[in-house]
Amino acid sequence: MKRWLATAGLLIGLCGYWTPAAAIDALTTGDAIAIHQAVRTQMDALSNDDADGAFRLTTQEKRHLIGSPDNFLRMIKEEYNPLYRHRGVIFSSPEVVDGDAVQLVRVTDGAGKVWIAVFWMLQEDDGNWKIDGCHLLGTNTLSI
Repeated sequence: MKRWLATAGLLIGLCGYWTPAAAIDALTTGDAIAIHQAVRTQMDALSNDDADGAFRLTTQEKRHLIGSPDNFLRMIKEEYNPLYRHRGVIFSSPEVVDGDAVQLVRVTDGAGKVWIAVFWMLQEDDGNWKIDGCHLLGTNTLSI
């Protein structure tokens, strides 16, 4: 089971690189607000053990791949723990990088270690922005 979750986590983290979605050039103010809100809402849901709420904010493709809210929460706890029990977050402005919408978040985990979370975002057919992947980058910084 751990091997499956690790593989799923790797795929989710890397899928932002291989998404067949059309490249975008810029974000509107409304898009930036919606992206920021989707990531903030998912992180709040994770902090409250709201697996359903967090799972709903991922793209349909990733929900299909992961299978269930319980699998998603288990994967977050095991592979993305700084997001699960974060102590603090600082958001950058959402932006377009190489045709992909991304949201960068500075995350301080429970032990005070600082991480950079890169969230890849996709706008689904209904117009809502969803999280298509996340990659965590550890730093040598400790937050006080």
